[in-house]
Amino acid sequence: MTEFAEDVARALHRRMRRRKLALVSATVALLAIAIYFVTCGHGFGLGGHGAGTGSGVAAASDAGPKRCLVRVTAAGYSVDGKPGATRDEVVAACRETGGAEVTVTGDAREGSWTELEAALEAAHVPVYQR
Repeated sequence: MTEFAEDVARALHRRMRRRKLALVSATVALLAIAIYFVTCGHGFGLGGHGAGTGSGVAAASDAGPKRCLVRVTAAGYSVDGKPGATRDEVVAACRETGGAEVTVTGDAREGSWTELEAALEAAHVPVYQR
């Protein structure tokens, strides 16, 4: 091959490589735009009024029944953040709310929790332990 033919072949090869790179880049860009459009919704988020007549008021969620929060520690019982409660006070407070969400700390005496659990079960108060 002559030097001129090699130069022409190199130029054609570079031109083809640039075309392939441009085609692959355009395909990747279109694919990214399509994925963005499908996952992030329609439009560009420029604001404005929509076609609907909604007021934008969210409905209140129902968090379920209220429970008393009981914490059993080495210092004793606390109900709804108030320390110094007795076992009978804990049972009375939790009977009113319809359930007890109990947290037993690591320093709590084992007997304190078992006595409270037995008293809550005797009063038919559902216990949810953390």
